[in-house]
Order: sequence, then structure tokens, then C-alpha cells
Amino acid sequence: MKWFNQAFICCGVVLILTICLNTPHQSRALEVLDHTVNFDKPDVKHSLAELTSNAEKGDVKAQYHLALRYQQGQDVPQDQNKAIKWFEKAAAGGNAKSQLALGIFYGGGIGVERDYVQARNYLEQAALQQEPEANFYLGLLYYKGLRVPKLYSKAKHYFELAAQKGNSDAQYFLGRMYYNGQGVAKNYNKAFDEFKQSAQQGNKHASMMLGMLYDNGHGIKKDVKRSIYYYTQAAKQNVPEAQLALGIAYLTGHGVKENKHEAKEWLLKSCRQNNNSACEMVSNMD
Repeated sequence: MKWFNQAFICCGVVLILTICLNTPHQSRALEVLDHTVNFDKPDVKHSLAELTSNAEKGDVKAQYHLALRYQQGQDVPQDQNKAIKWFEKAAAGGNAKSQLALGIFYGGGIGVERDYVQARNYLEQAALQQEPEANFYLGLLYYKGLRVPKLYSKAKHYFELAAQKGNSDAQYFLGRMYYNGQGVAKNYNKAFDEFKQSAQQGNKHASMMLGMLYDNGHGIKKDVKRSIYYYTQAAKQNVPEAQLALGIAYLTGHGVKENKHEAKEWLLKSCRQNNNSACEMVSNMD
């Protein structure tokens, strides 16, 4: 009976994780649409007065760095309104990174009312200047259907442009599209390749997916110990599905030595991130 219960739980984790993953992450980094955006460091070689003077004279680079100063509170009180004002001036002057920043702000409702149409306009301007993150966010708009039709073909196009420039989020989403057969034929081998490239850059969600692929032998030879390695990488970065998978692994001895205490620790971490399956398992352990 114990073997049956363990086998049931191990099989159940695949279903639980599949459901979770198929359901549509102030400093230099901001969380927008579930993704971390890292902004450039502002120019600190010039004084605020000098930057302001040059910005007011129409120097686009100065406008961009002045915006960053206010956005990050670098030697000035943090002021999102002033940051947006200078980003807008720099964007009008053709600064791609300012166009990207405004696309992110409008897409995330940061300092402005959320407006996906305005976000798309700015992102398209930045993408025309080969800004890879702009291509990624355009792909995300079409992937999720945010005030545009949900078009996987367009999402794939933009993700590929960003992925070619090494954008790990774009690689991850391409992997998801191949894994789920979204707008493309389901292909675990291609999914594995995209997830691997993404995970090598530290993408925690890609590590989670590599764990699943190794666990199930999809696109790669089944290797439970390798799956545990990737689950652990993702779990340490607070991916709740990975914490759930590790909890189940330690609970059942799946690829690791059975350890109820370790299992409960990981399940609790997942539960604290509102993973109902983990919460239910913890309650059944008490």
C-alpha cells in the first residue's frame, strides 16, 4: 500500500505541475508581468545640475540618465513622475531604452495608469531599434492577448528575435510554446533546447521545466537525479511548483533519500506562496 501511495503521489506531481504551468514576476529591478526588469545604472559622473542643464537643452542621453536618476533615487529623492517626464522627452528624441522603459511602465501600470495600447506603441518603437527586451515584451503581449488578439504566431516571432539576442525570458517562453504545442507542433526536443539555454542564464522558470523534462524523459533521457538538481535550483529561487516537486520527492524518496522533515520544509515554502496542492499535502502530514 505504501508503494501504491508513493506511486500515486509521484504521478500526481506531473499533473499538478502541468496545470500550474499552463495557467496564464524601487531599485534598479522591478517586477512587471512576473518578470524582473533591470535598468541601467544612471550617469553619476556628471552633477545633477549639469545633467539637468544638458537635458533641458535637448541632449537625449542626458535626458535618459536624468530619468534614471529620478527613477532609482540616485543622489535625488526618488520621483517616478519626474522620471517619466524625462523618459518621455528622451523617447521622443529616439532613445530606445527610454521607449522600452515607458513600454514597461505602461504595461505594468508603474507610475502611470496601465495602458497596454500605449505600452505596445512604445515597445514597437524600441523594437525597431533592435532593443531585445522590447521584442520580448511585445511577444508577451501577443502571447497573453493583452489588448491585442492572442496570436501565438506573432508571439513566437517576437520571442525569437529576443532569444537570438540572448534574452532568457524569451527563450523560456519559446520553450513553453514547444512544450505545450502553442502555435507550433509540440516538440519536447526543441523545448528542452530553449529551456537549457534559458536556464544557463539563471532563469528559474526554465530550471523548473528542465526538472520536469528530465523527470518524465521528455526530449531527453529520463534522469531523476538530474531532475532533482534542476528542481532544487528553481526551488531555491522560490518557484513554488519546484518547491512542491521537491517536497513530494523527499516525501516519497523519488530520486532522493526519503526525508519527511525536508519534505515538509519545501512543501511549507510552496504553501506560503499560495500553492494549494502543497498546503493540502502539509495538512495531511500533520
